Formats: sequence, structure tokens, C-alpha cells
Amino acid sequence: MKDFANTSTAELMHLEKAARRALRIDEARDSLITFAKLMKPDPEDVDDPDRSLYKPARHHYLIAEALERVVRGEILRLAISMPPQHGKSELASRLFPAFYMGHFPQRSLMFGTYSDTFAAKFGGEVREYITSPAYQSIFPGTRLRKGSKAKDEMVLEGGGQLNFIGRGGAGTGMPADLEVIDDPLKNAEEAGSPTTVASLHEWFAKVMYSRARTTTAIVLIHTRWIEDDLIGRRCDPDHPDHDEYEAEKWTFLNIPAVLTDGPVARALGANLVVPSNDRVIAVFGEKPMAALWPEQFSLEHLASAKKLDPLGFEALYQGRPTPDDGEYFKRPWLVEHKDPSEYPRADRLRFYAASDHALTEKEANDATCMGAVGIDEHDDLWIMPELVWDRFETDVLLDEMLAIMKYRKPLLWFAEAEHIEKAIGPFRRKRQIEERQYTVVEPLKSIKDLRARARSIQGRMAMRKVHFPAWMPWWTRARAELLKFPRAKHDDFVSFLSLIGRGLDRELGASPEMPRKKVVRVGSLEWVKAQHNVEKKRTARMKAAAGW
Repeated sequence: MKDFANTSTAELMHLEKAARRALRIDEARDSLITFAKLMKPDPEDVDDPDRSLYKPARHHYLIAEALERVVRGEILRLAISMPPQHGKSELASRLFPAFYMGHFPQRSLMFGTYSDTFAAKFGGEVREYITSPAYQSIFPGTRLRKGSKAKDEMVLEGGGQLNFIGRGGAGTGMPADLEVIDDPLKNAEEAGSPTTVASLHEWFAKVMYSRARTTTAIVLIHTRWIEDDLIGRRCDPDHPDHDEYEAEKWTFLNIPAVLTDGPVARALGANLVVPSNDRVIAVFGEKPMAALWPEQFSLEHLASAKKLDPLGFEALYQGRPTPDDGEYFKRPWLVEHKDPSEYPRADRLRFYAASDHALTEKEANDATCMGAVGIDEHDDLWIMPELVWDRFETDVLLDEMLAIMKYRKPLLWFAEAEHIEKAIGPFRRKRQIEERQYTVVEPLKSIKDLRARARSIQGRMAMRKVHFPAWMPWWTRARAELLKFPRAKHDDFVSFLSLIGRGLDRELGASPEMPRKKVVRVGSLEWVKAQHNVEKKRTARMKAAAGW
């Protein structure tokens, strides 16, 4: 036994640090936060295990707990939405892969992000952790195989592999035991590209998920730019294609920058208070709230961020790609009627109709939306209840068109020229003649810009001149699409309304302006000439009357 009586103070301090380090090393095998602290020692005293550059906040503990459950096999599907610069990538994409492989050096891990270059950067940082002395003291059985020098593909002595790939990359043909996907969309521009979003989902299905087995764990962690992202399709109950059976498999943590009452705030033990700062109240209201990470992002700072970009803030900082009150179409503009008796009588309305057809290969996932509207004497639009909104074969689609024509007898039917003329034009004309339905179908030029083609109906709705039958089952879906436009996955109903708006503008237009009568100033030369002409005409009439 060591004789501590003759041990110097310096030696005792060194022994005490060594004892604490041994305890922290033992803790780090099960605690991701302790592991993170040891991986980032304070350079001023690297031997002190309790001094670290890694300063976890309360939300980091919540994330770490979920990731530890993945390691223990208690969670197989985990999705985390977090604001930018709040430490998600450091913990989940750099430290967690190294932590996981420390437990399972014989397993395979696939990591994906938006580009190969960024993926290799993550790989290089994970490699540095695994090769560090601190890591080897915690997980001595996890070592890189000699000759494994690549940053994007590493092989361990235990037979395990780590592959880091960008979106679109194929990776290896081996199955994965863990897949981590961090920010698969780079920015708002990529999120706004339907082609890029479609390729993202195809990559997830054909590359990432095809490498998964029944026991494979999948971790999605990203900010939410749009509704139809990886998390949205799997976890968001407001997604138009929400699958409850699939969603039940996922544990979803949406951690917003501004906390209000809810499960996340309660899990974090947040102290929600009504703010006293007038600027914060002006932006967020007077409800009890708290900043998620006040040491780094105060409510004042977050209020400024929202003022700069309200829509981007809701998506990036709050995990809500679409504001509750709508973006392009505001919630107060939706004039809802709960009872059919509130609608005008049919004989007091002029009817028009429109159809947005999904007929091209690109629109394979969209639906056809068609229906009629009535216009009253005040120029208000009343959306008729019998809206048809589904995916149809051409013959069924024509049956539905003719049924609306027979029932409402619209003065005009509006549709995009490409669809109504080229795709179903000959069949439609033949069927209309057979059924003796002679409604004129007015083709409108296609406009690719979603916002531009919806301007006409937006203006009418802003003036509360468009009425909706809230008692119809399809209205819930239509209202959600309106409030989410243009960030929603589908825009069938919006396209239908846009055709109505554009068609009515083209048909009715603005009232022609009457030419103004020119005003001649009294005493001017022009006035003198006019008076002279009047006098000449009067004299001529008098002479004619006298027979001169």
C-alpha cells in the first residue's frame, strides 16, 4: 500500500486526477455526454477529466439520452429536428458514430449528408476521435485496421466499417447496422427544388434503406426546410401522405429554439415565463416561453432572427416548415361556412368551373382537382361542395367533368391548355357531343411559377370574397394545402382555385374606363376658338331657318 504520508501535494493532486479520470472513463462507456467531454479536453489541463471544451446544454442531454437508447437497441428509428448552430451535428454526427463503433467494432455504419465533400469532412473528424489516445483509453478494442487511411471509408480491426457518403452516393454493397443522416438538404434553394427533393427520397429508398435490415437503426437529424423532407414523410402528422403505421415506428424529437408549453419543454425542465422585453413580446406574443439555449441564443436574439425572416425562422428554428397562420394564403382570409343553408340559392349564382389535371409522368403523385364556383351579385365566389379530387383514368375523369357540366351548367370551364387540348381534347369533345353538354372549355396558358399563377385568387381571398363549404370532408385537406402553400408537397386544390381566378380575370376583366371629357380653361385661346365655333354654328342655323 502506498505511503501517502510522504507523498507531496503535487503527487496527491496527480493521483486524485487519475482516480477521477478512471471513473470518467468508466462512465464514458455508457454516457455520451461524458464521452464528449473526454474527447474535448481543456488544453490548459488535459489531465483533468472534469475540465472540457465541450459545454453541454440541457437539450444536449435530451439528445444524448435518445442516442444512448439507440446504442442499447431500445430505439430503431429516431428523428431529431433542431435549430441551426445548436450543437446537433457535433453530438449526433461526429461524436455519436465514434461512440457507437466503440461499443460495436464489428458492425457497419453508414453516414449520409448533402454532399460527398461534407461527408468526407465528417469522416475525417470521426477518424481523429477514434485514433486519439483519449478514445483508446475508453474503447481500447476499437482500432482502425492498418492501411485504412481514407476519410470516407474506414475499416476496423474488429471487421466493422464506416462509410461516409453524400446524397446520391452509392456507398458499399454491405448491409448497415446503423445509418445516420444529417442535413441531407443543404439550403433553402435545394429544398425549393422539386427535382432535388425527389432525388433525396429516391436516394433514401434505393441506397440508404436498401442497406437496412430488420435490426438496423436509422437516425435522421436535420433542420426542416420544407414539409416534404425525410422527417416530414415519416413523422409529421400534418404531412399529406402521413402513414400512421410507419410513424409509430419512429421516435421523433422536435426541439424548437423558442420553447412554449409542451412535452419538450417539460422534458427539459424549462422555466417558462412571460417575457418583459417589449421587442420579444411584439414578435412572439405574451405567452409563457423560454429560449432553448439562452446562453447562446437569447429571446432577444431569436426575435431579431424572426423579424429578418419570419418564414425561415418557423422552419429552421421552430421545426415548422409552414406557419400555423399561413404564408401565401392567410388563415383570416378563409371564409368558412359550417352549414349548407348559409350558401346562396343556385338561381342567384352564375356558375364557372375549372379542372387541374395530373396527366403527365412528372405529376404521377398528384391528383386531379375539379369543381364549380358560383358568383353572386356582389362578385363573391362560392366554392361549390361537389368538388372532385382524386387520381383518375381518363375515361373516369371525363365522366366526372360531364357530371359537373350537367349539374351546374357552367358558363365556361377553365383548364390549362396543355392538358385540356393535347391530352384529353379529342376524347372530351367527342364525349361532350354524345352527352349534349356544350359548355365552352377555355384553355389557359400554363404558368410554371406557383406564386404567380395564384395571384388572382390570392387577391380575392385577401378581400374575403371567396367562400368555402367547411361542412364538406375535403375541406380539411384543402384548408391545410392553402395554409401550407407554396411549401406543401401537393398544390392540387390551389391550382384549381388559381385557374378559377385567372379564368375569371380573363373573362370578366376590369370595367373599361370611360374616356374623360377634356376640360378647357375659361379665357384660354382654346376656349376663345371654341366660343367662335359655337357662334358660327349658331349663325349658320339661324340663316338656314330664315331661308337665306
